[in-house]
Amino acid sequence: MKTNISFAQKDSLGQKPFVSNVKIDSLKKKTVAFDTTRGAKLRSFGKNSKYTFRKTFGIDSLTAKDVPRIAFVRSMILPGWGQMTNKNYIKLPLIYGAAGVGSYFIIRNNQLYQKYKGYIIEMNTATPKQTEKIIDGAGPYSITLITTAANQYRRYKQLSFVGMGLGWLLFAIEANVSAHLKTFDVSRDISMKLSPTILEQNQTMGFKMAFNFK
Repeated sequence: MKTNISFAQKDSLGQKPFVSNVKIDSLKKKTVAFDTTRGAKLRSFGKNSKYTFRKTFGIDSLTAKDVPRIAFVRSMILPGWGQMTNKNYIKLPLIYGAAGVGSYFIIRNNQLYQKYKGYIIEMNTATPKQTEKIIDGAGPYSITLITTAANQYRRYKQLSFVGMGLGWLLFAIEANVSAHLKTFDVSRDISMKLSPTILEQNQTMGFKMAFNFK
């Protein structure tokens, strides 16, 4: 939409007035379509989260359909909780044993990292500045070698965290898969029966297979 505005103005000598026409383009407002499904998705997410929370902490009872999902969520909160949900108590020593080993390596590598890091700080702040140091009665070791050892134990600590996190996730997935397998039908209603028969076309003996589904 364009609007024309006219106004009178004198020239540079202040004698003859003249008329100027100025065209002004008004801003066009763009209408943006509002996503009406966004609110419904948020409400659905909030509702599902509420149900998951209530079922996870035993406020609401579990159905057979809920068990795999809740077993996974519980295992992510606390290692072994999903296995206890599936009543696989025999797996708990393995889970907590692995958690204990992972925790040991995290603590041990962190202690060694802090130890060698302390040596580096001590050598850099000494007067005069030290370039070598005797550690535990051995050495002397250069500051470069000590720095390399500190960086190595720092990486070991980080890898220990990663390994423990992956183990935690794998046990949660195991709890989910185990819960699904518990609902898999392996009863006699799903079976295969093999019996001898006579083929009508050439009157010879053969075998007949019959599958029985629930």
